[in-house]
This record gives sequence, C-alpha cells and structure tokens, in this order.
Amino acid sequence: MRYATLAALLLISSQTASAQPMPGRPRQAELRHDRGEAARSAAQVQDDKRDLMRFQATLNAFDQAVARRDTMGVRGALTSFVQQGRAEVAEQTRELNQAQREVVRSGAELMRDRNRKDARDLRDDRRDAARENAALVEEQNLLGELERTVAAEYAWGPQVQILIRARQIMVRFVELARAELQRSRTELREDKRELREDRRGIR
Repeated sequence: MRYATLAALLLISSQTASAQPMPGRPRQAELRHDRGEAARSAAQVQDDKRDLMRFQATLNAFDQAVARRDTMGVRGALTSFVQQGRAEVAEQTRELNQAQREVVRSGAELMRDRNRKDARDLRDDRRDAARENAALVEEQNLLGELERTVAAEYAWGPQVQILIRARQIMVRFVELARAELQRSRTELREDKRELREDRRGIR
C-alpha cells in the first residue's frame, strides 16, 4: 500500500510539473535579448565615435577654408555638413524608434513579472526615449536652419553673419554628437548590467 501511494504521488507530481510553464525558456530568451542589446549598444558606441569625428573634421575644414578666404572650400564644408546632418537625423530617428520599442518591451515584462528590476528597467527606458526624442527635435530644427543658411550663402556669398551662424549650428551639432556618444556609452553599461543580473537570476 505504501508503495502504491508513493507511485501515485510521483505520477501526480510529474503530471503537475509537465503542466507548468518551463521557466528556463523565457529566461533563455531574455538572456539572448540582453546579449543582442549589449552587442547593438557596443556597435552604436563605435558608430557615434565615427559620427563625432566626421562632424569635428568638417568643422575644422570649414574654419580652415574661412581663414584662407576659400569660397569653394567653405561651400564644400557646408555642403558636407548638411549631408552629415541629414544622416544624423535619420539615425536619430531610428534610435528613437528603438528606444520606444524598448519602453514597450520593458512595460510588458513588468506586467508579466511584477518585480523591482523590471520597474527600474522601464523607468530607465522611458528616460532614454525622452532624451532621444529631445535630441531628434533639436537636430531637426538645427538641420533646417543650416540648410537655409547654406542656401543664403550660395545666394549672397560668404557674408560674415551667414558664416557666423553656420558655424554656431555646426558647433551645436558637434556638441549633440558628443552627448549622443555619452548616452550610448551609458546605454552599453546598462545593457551589460542587465545581462549580468539576468545571468544571476536577480529579480
């Protein structure tokens, strides 16, 4: 009788276990996502470094052309900077979309797991999305003004006020690129922290 009872208990236990969701699968999926995010953030840091270097190099070329009174050099630098600005706005738009997707994902994880780690992740992702949005709005406004300034330079020639304003806009783009690099480095640190925590199963 004792053996029959034990066998019945084992059978019930195995059936119950098979009916439960497998906790390892969601965790492995989350770890894969964390590794992917860390790799993406590391690549973004390198991309932001290149963007900053290009902006700074073009600003330097502009300054040198102005010092030489090289009209074609000035126009070449301005045209190059406008192209880089357009590329930066497009990239910033993609970054904002990614940040917004992360907010949605973190919100879903918090609803599912209801723990402090996910609440903190959602708060961080909302902050990141707000910063990316603010940067995009400013870059769009700066790019529009730079395009108008370049058009005025082509129409009226290299007048002092036009060149001064163009340089101010380019300097601000450099500052924003530097801030973007810093945000990407912060995001990489956060992604690595999340990966470590998920590996240890911290909730």
